[in-house]
Amino acid sequence: MSLCDHHEEARRNVVRDRTPGAIPIAVVGATGQGKSWLIRQFVRSPRAIASIPSGNQLDEATERLVWVGPSPPADLDYRHEAFVYCDAEQQVPVGFPYVLVDTPGSTDDRSAIAHIARRALSLAGVLILIVRRDQLRSGKLSDLAVLSEGAIVIPVVNAIRERDTSLPADIDDFTNRIARSAPTSVLAPVVLVNDFDLTDQSETAVAAKMIEEVSERIATQIARTGGPESRQGCRLSALDKRFRDQLTGLLDERLPGLTLSVQRLREVADALPAEIAQSLVGGGPTLRATIRSRLRAELLAETSSIWFPYRSLLGLLSLTSGAWDRLVLSLTGSLPSVIGTAWSGVRNFVADADRARELRDGLERRASALVSDRLGPPTTRFHRELKTLRSGGTGIDWNSPENVAADLAGIDALQETSQQIVDDQISRVAITRGCAVACCAMGTLAFWGLMSGPIIALYRGYIGAGYETLSHLSGDLSVFPRADLSLLLTSLLLSLLPTGLFAMLVITGAQGRRRVDAAETGITHAHREAIRLLQRDRVLRLRWNDPVLADAEFLLAIDRESTGRPGEEVLT
Repeated sequence: MSLCDHHEEARRNVVRDRTPGAIPIAVVGATGQGKSWLIRQFVRSPRAIASIPSGNQLDEATERLVWVGPSPPADLDYRHEAFVYCDAEQQVPVGFPYVLVDTPGSTDDRSAIAHIARRALSLAGVLILIVRRDQLRSGKLSDLAVLSEGAIVIPVVNAIRERDTSLPADIDDFTNRIARSAPTSVLAPVVLVNDFDLTDQSETAVAAKMIEEVSERIATQIARTGGPESRQGCRLSALDKRFRDQLTGLLDERLPGLTLSVQRLREVADALPAEIAQSLVGGGPTLRATIRSRLRAELLAETSSIWFPYRSLLGLLSLTSGAWDRLVLSLTGSLPSVIGTAWSGVRNFVADADRARELRDGLERRASALVSDRLGPPTTRFHRELKTLRSGGTGIDWNSPENVAADLAGIDALQETSQQIVDDQISRVAITRGCAVACCAMGTLAFWGLMSGPIIALYRGYIGAGYETLSHLSGDLSVFPRADLSLLLTSLLLSLLPTGLFAMLVITGAQGRRRVDAAETGITHAHREAIRLLQRDRVLRLRWNDPVLADAEFLLAIDRESTGRPGEEVLT
């Protein structure tokens, strides 16, 4: 039976209740420790006692799990299990219904028998671990302790001789080894059983004292912990940890080359989601240019259309950012400057649109490219190692990065989060609405304060001429003022110049270095935190589309948990 099959069976045994209404109590230990003898002391029925096999010889030793109780367990497997009937009134009372499980020796040379013995460790939540005095220092006891982790353990030291001065130290060492090997087990005080063959005590007296102490230990631990059901979670966790450790050791021992290639694949895959996510907003000049563009757009959004022509100048200056010198020269009538200004405006418009589109839609493309680029070499190595373990190839050219069967899950969620982060950070550092309104008022007043002189003079002459015409019913049109176009253009240019310079100062302040630096820092930190949360919630993760790679990642996840290495939980 494979390692995975053993683990699955052990988990099933822990979860499944095969003895409804009764608590299974298993007696475990190495071969020849007195397990069957201890079982017999709980039974008062001569017929049941005679049906319990025991002994060190092959024809006498227990070779199957022997259930002893008033009713058999569910789904009794007659190949590996047996049932001995014993009425509840013929059992030693311990305060609750129970079923005893006699097990073969866990150190039996026959692997099938040893496996049956280890099965009992997952069947019962209460274990009586019996060991002879002369076997207290055996290293095999640590293995039994590991297998019993999470259960209630009642240690019993059998065959103790008189005047044994080293016994206390050996018992302390014994219990410490159990505690170190199985830290989640509930360890009761040790029960000491004298060797009645070498002392003046009778077997009956020794057995009675032993049964009394064992029963008291069991009842106390059941009352204190709430019974095996309350320990189920600890037992399952211990089983899973033991399985991960065994699987990791098996991989390192038998598949070192494949393990190394898979570890490299994991290292790249662990770092890949964060790397792809960070590429969402790029960085450096690209990010800073995007921030400046968004800050200018935020300033325009806070400027109402009623502030004419100040808002129009803001829009023109924002569109021609980087070409203000040519814009000023174009006002003098320079045709090359006009063309250069128009070209710069179109180029800025296209660049802003491209950056916005890249920020919105470019992640999936970059993710696909990065997955192929970064996972291509380690995936190729993995399949090369895999080919050496089985005959024939996969029929796929794994040297081609396009064949990397993986993608990044959670891109949409990351993209939405990123857009919200950018919006929030831009709003945080952008010019406030009150400041924007104050600038609007000053810019608009500056323009109309200069432009209003010629306009007022024209209106005054026009109104005066109209009044004279109405008063005298004159039809002389020469009395109406005729504005010189050059005067109006000159007035317009003279009024626009200070307003435009003021608008330049406002835009410069709105997209200043301090604001850009603050926005860049905030966006970077917020993205790191968002990526961490998305990875923690298993939203952002690398998703394998190749069953072989998915199985390899499963092994990697087991190895990561067993070694306790920190890392992002990004794979599935």
